[in-house]
Amino acid sequence: MVRLSGVQRIWETGIIIACALAFFLLLALASFHPGDPGWSQAGLQNDVHNWVGPTGAWTADLFFFTFGYLAYATPFCCAFIGWFIFHNIKTWRELDYLTIGLRLIGAILILLGLTGIFSINFDDLFSFTAGGLIGDVISSALIPYFNVAGTVLLLLCFCCVGFTLLTGISWLLIVDKLGESTLWIGRKSIAAPQKLLALNMPTLSLPNKSADKEKDSDELNITSLRAEPPSEKPAEKTPPKQSPQAKTERSEPTFSIPDEIFATGDDEDDLPPFIVDTNDGAGESFSADGPGFVSETVAEEATATEPKKTSSPMPAPPQQPAARGAKQIRPPRGESDGDEDIGPMPSFELLDRPDKKENPITQEELDIVSRLVEEKLANFNIDAAVVGVYPGPVITRFEIDLAPGVKVSKITSLSKDLAREMSATSVRVVEVIPGKSVIGLELPNKKREMVRMSEVIECEAFQSNASALTMVLGADISGDPVVVDLAKMPHLLVAGTTGSGKSVGVNVMILSLLYKSTPEDVRMIMIDPKMLELSVYEGIPHLLAEVVTDMKEAANALRWCVGEMERRYKLMSALGVRNLKGYNAKIKQAIADGEPIKDPLWRTEDSMLEEAPDLEKLPSIVVVVDEFADMMMIVGKKVEELIARIAQKARAAGIHLVLATQRPSVDVITGLIKANIPTRIAFQVSSKIDSRTILDQQGAETLLGMGDMLYLPPGSPVPTRVHGAFVDDHEVHAVVADWKKRGEPEYIDEILNPESTAEV
Repeated sequence: MVRLSGVQRIWETGIIIACALAFFLLLALASFHPGDPGWSQAGLQNDVHNWVGPTGAWTADLFFFTFGYLAYATPFCCAFIGWFIFHNIKTWRELDYLTIGLRLIGAILILLGLTGIFSINFDDLFSFTAGGLIGDVISSALIPYFNVAGTVLLLLCFCCVGFTLLTGISWLLIVDKLGESTLWIGRKSIAAPQKLLALNMPTLSLPNKSADKEKDSDELNITSLRAEPPSEKPAEKTPPKQSPQAKTERSEPTFSIPDEIFATGDDEDDLPPFIVDTNDGAGESFSADGPGFVSETVAEEATATEPKKTSSPMPAPPQQPAARGAKQIRPPRGESDGDEDIGPMPSFELLDRPDKKENPITQEELDIVSRLVEEKLANFNIDAAVVGVYPGPVITRFEIDLAPGVKVSKITSLSKDLAREMSATSVRVVEVIPGKSVIGLELPNKKREMVRMSEVIECEAFQSNASALTMVLGADISGDPVVVDLAKMPHLLVAGTTGSGKSVGVNVMILSLLYKSTPEDVRMIMIDPKMLELSVYEGIPHLLAEVVTDMKEAANALRWCVGEMERRYKLMSALGVRNLKGYNAKIKQAIADGEPIKDPLWRTEDSMLEEAPDLEKLPSIVVVVDEFADMMMIVGKKVEELIARIAQKARAAGIHLVLATQRPSVDVITGLIKANIPTRIAFQVSSKIDSRTILDQQGAETLLGMGDMLYLPPGSPVPTRVHGAFVDDHEVHAVVADWKKRGEPEYIDEILNPESTAEV
């Protein structure tokens, strides 16, 4: 049994006293009799009508004399004080005394305002004034300066301000809710007569057959007729159509009146149309919308089910010999150019919306945990103070200022002990925070929030970045989006155990590229030994080859990348540029000037063309390997040499590697590969050794899994903790299907054909 401390015993005594006083005042005020002896009048003590005796009579007389009608509220105030003490008895040290002070000021303002208004506008209570002594003093002091109307207005202002300070509720929100309720009542009142009319039997008329004959047999004929009373004439005007704007959650009070409020009907209240489908493709619909009025909803459904008309196929562009790897994308077969308006990129509506809620962590809880952290560190003889708290969607970072002479390594060695003391799954110690002289202690939140890809990919940092290789990773510890550029990395190594979120992270990176770049900007080669993770992207126009599942073909693909890298370097050397960006800029400028540059590497004996072809823009190439360890086991040293060669030289040529593995051991992530891939991402691993293999430092073993990662940017020795974005399978399928509608891939046979790459 938990016993209360000395101070808490006093507080619980206050609870009992407050509750007893509330009942005493309630009985005394309810049974007040003007003839009883009291503070303002004398009488015999023998004949007392008050239920709680002479003391109750004196108390009630004093309260009525002081507060007037407002005396009836004093029992409830005492009960509220008792409830407040009971609610905060365990956390009385962490109370926000500023808020308590504001509440007290608000209560005083309400007291002054109400007593003054009662004193001016209400009749006397028994032999006392309606506002009591306080109301008389306030009103008599203000009326000579503001008159009666001005005094009442000022006292109402006191009440409104006091209500805001006491409760923290905004009056703007109250007015907005009242206005919304009024408009709702008005809308229902307007729609009520039409509901009564809609209950009558509809009169149906046959559609005009002569008009049907003029239409094609494959079109759907939909007609809506009004169900109207027999005594009334048909309406001449169609009701105004309602705008299909989606209702969004309100983040702050708004005072705009929607146009559809004053519409003659309500979409939710209208009767559904009766649709009659026939075998020959024609149909009729009868609804209560007026004769000759075509229902928009039904028309849209009919258009969606109507077979698309195929026009003459789009003429193919003139075939020009292009640089290898920069072929044009063909539109899908069977689709015309004007079937549907497709934007340059897939819509963000294909992604699930985040279910964001307010941060469940209150400031009081953060203060309690801060004191607890200091207490637990003191148990290990470490003098430290929490100087900053940064709550996030998954973890909360506590910045700790250590006393002089305390080593950081001492706290690092106590991470598991601190996790046990704090009842946490793991505690990560951040030994160095750039720009600060404190250390960080990262504790997991009780309720973990999911970081959806849609909320990070719509951020300004991603939208405004001009690089076609921009990717999103997730959110940092504060919830801000983390956006990176693959062109600056220029290669990425991803490692983590099974179930740590590695595959989802790779999918988020690929979808970021699909949302940021067209096939003319970025082309991809995907290697998927598991035949599950990347096979969904088969058929998108960004691919240079089919998704590789055979590791021997994977080695051929890497050899082709080496050959393409060498060819691009020769082209850039001939044009006098230093990187792919300069090459594309020069090619673009030459085409704009009307003087395209001929291919300097063209030879007559290698082509059937009579003259050298024009050079075209070269896309960046991203090679994604989902399971690097399996490829190393099957092919061995050959793959390591090819990857090392690409990692060393391919940055300027626009070829980038994304290597992922679930076995971060030294025989997979060799020193040669690590030396040439400075950018790394570590998901949760099983040991400190694996963490050092990936990041050259420990810390990944304390991650929480499910997308929790450490991102080590190039040129930085300190990793950044990132909570990886989550994307579901149906979101990936939706984006892939959208890209498949835009065009078909142009595969290069040389990538997977070993005979064509033997000379490389």
